[in-house]
Formats: sequence, structure tokens, C-alpha cells
Amino acid sequence: MFSNILLIRFSSLGDLVLTTPIYRELRKVYPDSRLTLLTSEGFGRVLENNPHLDEIIYHHRKETRNDLKELINQLRLQKFDLIYDIHNSLRSRWIGWQLKRHAPKPEHWLIEKRTLARELQIRFRWGQFFNGKSQREQWLEPLQRHHTGTLSTKTELFPSVADKNYVKAWLNQNDLQDKPFICIGASASFPLKCWPLQNFKQLVENIIQSGVSVVLVGANGEIETEELAEYFRGSQNVFCAAGIFTILQSAALLEMANAVVANDTSIIHLAEAMRTPSIALFGPTVKEFGYAPMLAQSRLIETDLALRCRPCSRTGKGTCKNREQQICMYSISTQKVWDAAQLLLPKVRE
Repeated sequence: MFSNILLIRFSSLGDLVLTTPIYRELRKVYPDSRLTLLTSEGFGRVLENNPHLDEIIYHHRKETRNDLKELINQLRLQKFDLIYDIHNSLRSRWIGWQLKRHAPKPEHWLIEKRTLARELQIRFRWGQFFNGKSQREQWLEPLQRHHTGTLSTKTELFPSVADKNYVKAWLNQNDLQDKPFICIGASASFPLKCWPLQNFKQLVENIIQSGVSVVLVGANGEIETEELAEYFRGSQNVFCAAGIFTILQSAALLEMANAVVANDTSIIHLAEAMRTPSIALFGPTVKEFGYAPMLAQSRLIETDLALRCRPCSRTGKGTCKNREQQICMYSISTQKVWDAAQLLLPKVRE
């Protein structure tokens, strides 16, 4: 039905990973269509090498009005007959509207962001307005409405052979090749989403005492990860890989790990896309928002306390309003996380 499809999603890193089922399922439903993705320079690189996409257009999000106008003119020349807006932002809607102003006018599919449902749950604890779907399922809805078959929601990433070899060389250099290790992501975009550093220290101690190594992952300049690396400086079983790999190289590293433990961040989504079981620590956010782990072996761990202040934020941004600061994260015990991690250690994936 459609021969030339434009997909739009600019950010964020975790969300971009969660869009990957769309490209694969679109290719299955419309095998002869040309699929072009418009995304951001930087985080958009996580989608490189995707075999279901014919072209990826990388755009700087800090564009001027003229930059955006030039982009729209270039897109108009391609004469798309379908726009699949997976972002539903002011920018993406503006691009779609501009492309529909001229013939041939493309059909326009728009995802539902469930913004109102989230706000009602945050402000009034009204969770009944969520449909129980993950974000992956929610973003596939426009396609599902045009297809009677079942669509797979499994995410996927495609590090190159060079990426994997680069990571293997690093593992070999640190005597980690063919040895079990767990990746730890101690940081987050916002402090509210961070499990206490002391708990991470205790967890790492438990892991290395069991004979398993730990690799710290994340980006450059993340305070929590840097403090962990400094605390375990000199340990022969704790290694820091934060900031030394590209995004897809990081995905390759996570694929080689036995398990991942991290806050509610993109690290969980990267790992699961590479089929590595993960333990996600949720505090200010909740699973109803649609970002819970998807793999059967993965676990979402949250407080056992019935806190009236949860959820308090859509993304973890803001300040804690509870008198017991960040009780949602502090009340997650190290033992609870360690018990979950131990279940993953003996499981070597084929």
C-alpha cells in the first residue's frame, strides 16, 4: 500500500532503542517499501546498521529556522506517501504538517504519548487510565490498526563486527574474555532515579566476592560511576568502561555480560535489545509508564513501601517532596537486588 515511508524519532537514547520493533515489523508488513528514518545526530547513531532501514537522516536538533526549512525542502523532494511520527513533538508535527501541504499529500500516522494518563497518575494516583501496554506496544499501535496479524515487540540493535571485535580486544586486555561479569550502571539523567551509591558499593562487593567481575558502564562525567570507579581503584575484579565506547560498542559489551544492574535508564534498554537479562531499579517512575524490562529473565525491582508520593515524575526530573528524601530508592535493599542478581549469574546464554 505504501511505497515510500518516512519515520520520525529524534530522542532519547532509550526511546530510540524502543522504536526498533517498528522498523522490523513495517518491513514485514510492507516488504517492498522504502523506509527512511529522520533522527538526531548523536543518540540516533544507536540505529546504525539496522537492516530494515534503507536510509537514516541525521539532523542536529539545535537547528536554526533556516536549517529546519532546508530539511523540510529536502524531505519534500522524496515524495513520501506515509509519515510515521514516532515522536509526536512540536518539531515532528511541524515537519509532518509542512510535508502534507504539498501534493502528493502523505498519510500521517501519529503515536499516542499518553501524556494525560501519566499526569493523572502523578498528580492524583489515577492509574486506571493506562491501558497496560508497554511503550513498544503503544508505538506499534498505528501499524497494528492497519494490520490484522500479531506484531513482535522485541527490540534489537546491530553493532558491527568491528564494534564487537573492538570490545573483545578490550575484554581480552583486561583478562575478561570468556569470564562471567556483570555490568553496573550507577548513574541516571536525574539524581532522583539513582539508587544510593553506598548500596551499589555493597552490591559490587557481593558480586566480586562471589568470583564474578564487575564492569562499570555509562557516559563520561557521570558522578556516581566515577565515584564507584575511584572507590574500587586497585581492585582486580572491577573495571570501568564508562565513556570509552561508542553507543553500539557499548551495546556489544552489554551483550557479552551475564547480566546488567542499572537504574531506570537507557542501559537497561540497550542490554535487553542485545538479549542480556537486566535488573532495573525503579523509584520515582513506575512500570505503568511503559518502560519496564521485557525479557523473561529480567527483573524490575522497586520499593515494598506503599508510598503515596509514587510516581512523582515522568522522567525522574525534579526534587523529592517526601520528608524522607528519596525513600523510594533508599528503601530498596542491597540484599533484594543481590538475590535477583544471583539468579542470573549461573545462566550462561547460548
